[in-house]
Amino acid sequence: MHSPYGSSKLQLGIRSWGLALRPEVGEGSMEGKLRESVSRLDGRGGMQQRLAQSAASIRADIGFAFVDSGIIIFAYLAALAIRSIESAAVADIWWPGLIAALPVILAVHLSFNLVFGAYGHVWEFASIGEAIRVIAATASSAFVLLVIELVNQRMTGSAHVPLGVIILGSALTAGGMGAVRFRSRLFSLKRMNAIAAQPDAERTLIVGTTQPAVDLARHGSSTTRPMDVVGFVATGDNGFGERRIAGRPVFGNVDEVPDLVRYLEIKQLIIADPRSQDLARKLVDACMNVDVRLGILPIPDDILAGTAGLDVRELELSDLLSRPVVHTDLAPVSELLTGERVLVTGAGGSIGSEIVRQVLEFEPEMVVALDHDETHLHDAAVAWAPGATTLTLELADIREAARVIRCFEQYRPTVVFHAAAHKHVPILEDFPEEALKTNVQGTQNLLEATRLFEATRFVLISTDKAVDPSSVMGASKRVAEMMIVNAATDTSPCTYAAVRFGNVLGSRGSVVPTFMRQVQQGGPVTVSDPRMERYFMTVDEAVQLVLQASAISRSGEVFVLDMGEPVKILDLAHRIIRLSGRVPDRDVAVEITGIREGEKLTEVLSATPLEASEHPQIRIASTARPGRATLHDARQLMQQMLEDGDRRGIKEVLISLARHDWDVDETIDLTDAALEITGRAS
Repeated sequence: MHSPYGSSKLQLGIRSWGLALRPEVGEGSMEGKLRESVSRLDGRGGMQQRLAQSAASIRADIGFAFVDSGIIIFAYLAALAIRSIESAAVADIWWPGLIAALPVILAVHLSFNLVFGAYGHVWEFASIGEAIRVIAATASSAFVLLVIELVNQRMTGSAHVPLGVIILGSALTAGGMGAVRFRSRLFSLKRMNAIAAQPDAERTLIVGTTQPAVDLARHGSSTTRPMDVVGFVATGDNGFGERRIAGRPVFGNVDEVPDLVRYLEIKQLIIADPRSQDLARKLVDACMNVDVRLGILPIPDDILAGTAGLDVRELELSDLLSRPVVHTDLAPVSELLTGERVLVTGAGGSIGSEIVRQVLEFEPEMVVALDHDETHLHDAAVAWAPGATTLTLELADIREAARVIRCFEQYRPTVVFHAAAHKHVPILEDFPEEALKTNVQGTQNLLEATRLFEATRFVLISTDKAVDPSSVMGASKRVAEMMIVNAATDTSPCTYAAVRFGNVLGSRGSVVPTFMRQVQQGGPVTVSDPRMERYFMTVDEAVQLVLQASAISRSGEVFVLDMGEPVKILDLAHRIIRLSGRVPDRDVAVEITGIREGEKLTEVLSATPLEASEHPQIRIASTARPGRATLHDARQLMQQMLEDGDRRGIKEVLISLARHDWDVDETIDLTDAALEITGRAS
């Protein structure tokens, strides 16, 4: 079928939006692209699709047919009543005939409604094309009924219904069916035009054709700036084969959005699609070089459930993930934590504070939030349940063994979440002794207190940097993992586990807040290497993984979250600049600074194949480790180096110990001079 949007009409339509198109319509021109988009949409409205939609909504269609039947009966009775005003005798002549003819009238009208697609259709999106369907169906019905009546009169010499009643009844039927189908359009058109007429209304393109998207176009947002909705972009099969929705044109193919933004002078893109997270990432990347602000609607399920309103929000950090956000089943966690005494170390940090917040929701007997930094502990406590009688703050340093023992003696925790750690790679390269004291010796202090006071669960927060580490920070966390796995071989009733994950979006001192601060300062945004990539997760995901690990552990596992594909740091920098409403390398410069000491281009989650766990998105990493005696001797050796101020020796021992390909429980003789391990770091 030839598209009704020919070249001249399309050019006129675009110019009516205040644009001047080039006179030529080449294959690569914008007008050609728009015409191709419309042509593609023309092929989507065939009988096969209408039949499929009709089958999916048959119950609603039957209801529509009953309503139409009532409209038809009322329309023809009203038509004869109007005809009867001229003479009371008319009623005695024609009423019996009309009553007898009503089944035929109903059958003809309903049949033509079906033929012309008056059912199996998304009438909330109805526009001019749908009005033509209703008019064509009723006009065809009137023609057929007139023919039937004329044939009947010729053959029998008598009439059932006056011809004028058929014509008037069909007209009233068309009006009634149109009013039912176009009720939302009739009530919202005035509001749409009023919004668009506001001088500060922003030209907006809506990506998606869901019901909330149409409602947004009709009613605007009650809490955001007015929008002049120029049109929609169809995504997947959500376009329903239509050329116009809610009186606005529909363009196909999300890949054309950047061109549409330029040529239609769009100032705002609103993503309104159930797959909004995938679309958000795609559109952020596609619109790198166009000046447009991005917004997103809540998903339809949340709107219908009443948990979100019909309002546009800005893109969030979780929209930058290259995978859907993982939500775990926390029922086993509830069984584990309810009524328990829980100790969280590093409680003032990003991960530790979120662990405290979520643990409080499971009604534990007590939560002890421990941190050595009073400012971080105070700031975190503000976000926790105010006045919670189960929460106790403890200002202490896990590097002080005696202080840790006193804390355990006082509170007798049954579950320990160990999130305290030094984590900044470049700083720890210069101060490896601090990594040793906190990440290794601090962990050892907690393990000894756990055994002494018979806690039942111990979970270490680890990192992907512990895999084949090239940095002091990663090596110290790998040694801590080894200590956890070795502790699991004790006869103690405690269950030990480590949880390994990548970068946490928005955590204090991580790359995302750094980029955001650099953007706010006007740049430049600094990236070590354009090839560098990392795994990312949200704080909520990280904490859910930690809690889930505590519930499913059988002791000695190193758990890893299935984090999808790694994200290029350069791409992340571009996306964050885009989220700020700026354009990379135009408004904010991106500067390549070179890899820092200890950094790797790509982090991996495990050096060996991952094994399945009870949770479909949590895996288990098999990890080799030295024997207990070797690990003890290594700690003693590093303690001596610490007392001697031998930073280089500490660094060598940590990295060598962490990178050695250990056999299970392998024992190596340590000298007082160096750690004799194959592959010792230079």
